[in-house]
Amino acid sequence: MAYDVQVIPPAMDSLDFIEMVMGFEEIFGVTIPDKDAERFGSPKEIVDWLELHLRNQRPNKEAIVLLQGVGVVQQHPELAEGLNGPWRREQIAAIVREILK
Repeated sequence: MAYDVQVIPPAMDSLDFIEMVMGFEEIFGVTIPDKDAERFGSPKEIVDWLELHLRNQRPNKEAIVLLQGVGVVQQHPELAEGLNGPWRREQIAAIVREILK
């Protein structure tokens, strides 16, 4: 099953975009340089960037709680499996999709 999302909401203005990037930084515990964020044209590009920069890192407590809830809401309980291991692409994509709602 594919977990990638396809489009950034078209009504998103620059302030919304900044808040979105800050949300990603908070949940994933990363700093996204402005030059990288400016290149995000689709959620897939966000997921690709996060997957690369989260390699071998584990979800923090906040992300674990979010993944457990998202797994229930999106009816994908497997998102909450293996939370003591490194991030998986489908987990990253599920959170990106949730933030973009």
